[in-house]
Amino acid sequence: MGESESTLTLQVIIIGMVMFFVLALAVILFFIVYQKRLLAQQKSHQKMEAAYQRELLAVAIESEEKERTRIGKELHDDVGALLTTTKLYLGQISPELSPEELTKTTVKMRSLFDTMIQGVRNISQDLRPVILEKLGLLEAVDTLVQTVNDAGKLEAIFVDVTTSPIAKAHELNLYRIIQELINNTLKHAMASNLSITVGNEGNTLKIVYEDDGIGLQQEYLNQKGIGLRNIESRLSVVEGTIHFNAQKSGMKATIKIPMNS
Repeated sequence: MGESESTLTLQVIIIGMVMFFVLALAVILFFIVYQKRLLAQQKSHQKMEAAYQRELLAVAIESEEKERTRIGKELHDDVGALLTTTKLYLGQISPELSPEELTKTTVKMRSLFDTMIQGVRNISQDLRPVILEKLGLLEAVDTLVQTVNDAGKLEAIFVDVTTSPIAKAHELNLYRIIQELINNTLKHAMASNLSITVGNEGNTLKIVYEDDGIGLQQEYLNQKGIGLRNIESRLSVVEGTIHFNAQKSGMKATIKIPMNS
């Protein structure tokens, strides 16, 4: 009877050890499978992030090339044409010209030079707004809004409720983003009013842009045209985000940028 109990006890111990081993093996296999799935997900996310970054880079390059083409065209069509005309007037200057003719030619050439200087200034201003360089983003946006109002197409307001300074390194990108939003409103929204509010929310710079136009179509947000992709490309530089609020009419975009980015 004692031997039978010992044998039964031994069998129970062996069965328990086998079950424990099977359970431990199952846990190990589960951990390995889980790790593989986690690694696969990480690789998938990395690929998606890399693809997104490549897309943003492509947009930035496309936008830069588009800007270079535009500037080249302006230089060729405006400044280049004026230089050619000025050269023709210079070729007319000779000792045989009467004082009246010389004065007339000189006046025309001076006028051409003034126009060229203004053209070059306009191109330079478009590349890097002087007011942005000298007075900062808020003054530049205020001037941009005044320009929109002067055009008479719609009424624009700008509200500054910031309590902290804006990083100088972010100003040009933020200015271009606001420009892009305004251009979209002017070209497509059929709006009567727009407003831009810049303020702070904790350690975040918050820009709220609104217009009362036809609103953004979901297809536009899904397809992400060059304008929206350009905005996202610039936001990636300043580690910012943009959110388009759903509403029945008009458009509202909220932009947030970490102050310490």
